[in-house]
Amino acid sequence: MRVIAGVGPALVDRICKIDSYPERGGQAIVKESIKQSGGAAANTIFGLANFGEKCRFYTTLGRDADGEFFVSSLEKVGVDVRFWITHPETGRVDIYVDGEGERTFFVHPNAAGVIKIELNCLSGDIYYLDPFPSADSFKFHVEVAKKAKLEKSKVVLNPGYPYSSMGFEKLKELLRFVDLVIMSELEFEMLGVSEKDFLKYVSVLVITMGEKGSSVFTDNESFQVPAFNVKVVDTTGAGDSFAAGFLKAMMEGFSLKECLKAGNYVAAYNIQHYGARNFPEWKDVLKVLKK
Repeated sequence: MRVIAGVGPALVDRICKIDSYPERGGQAIVKESIKQSGGAAANTIFGLANFGEKCRFYTTLGRDADGEFFVSSLEKVGVDVRFWITHPETGRVDIYVDGEGERTFFVHPNAAGVIKIELNCLSGDIYYLDPFPSADSFKFHVEVAKKAKLEKSKVVLNPGYPYSSMGFEKLKELLRFVDLVIMSELEFEMLGVSEKDFLKYVSVLVITMGEKGSSVFTDNESFQVPAFNVKVVDTTGAGDSFAAGFLKAMMEGFSLKECLKAGNYVAAYNIQHYGARNFPEWKDVLKVLKK
């Protein structure tokens, strides 16, 4: 059975609901707060495990209750979590969500900012990489991707804002060892390059576009699939849930257009709830793909 190995930060989210963001120096009342495990790669791996895939997750943790909380949240869906203790506290993100579902993140790196993961301990048929909030993250992921290619494993990259903000010349150092990139439209536009520039390095480029849906590009074809029209409660984890749906469909042999539809559906399901780990059953995704 194939193994998907996520390599990224362990973060615990504190989601705070507010009506609207205050002016600088102002005040907003927190109506409710929710604690959930997070981290982009961890969210995607959670979703893939929920869909029945065999998954591992490699990360760094603190020596605290949040670390135990993070591990147990993944183990509940069958993820094999392998971790290194690098700090007294586990990484944390304070997320404020307004009445329109828009969110703002405040990241406390803690253990997620101290990467001491032994490369020779990593293994998987597919690697899913997501930036750590650490200055060492990019260099570390280049080494992970190199190792994966030597093993003839596939590499999927979610560059996020941290890697996209480095510029395309820097990002190319990692793209050389990547097969598939999934990124937001904003992150893509930050780089100031074309889809063809990406395809000089990777086989597949996927761009998520929020309410406009998503697009996929290869050397031979390109498609855009519209988003599902749903009431937005919280957009936290929308891209992560999209990635889980897209990748599961791709591994099941669906066409790229169908993979986009699967990703859009899973993302739409997620944003109708608070938090980043709200996933439908895979059988429900299949029903949508058959329509």
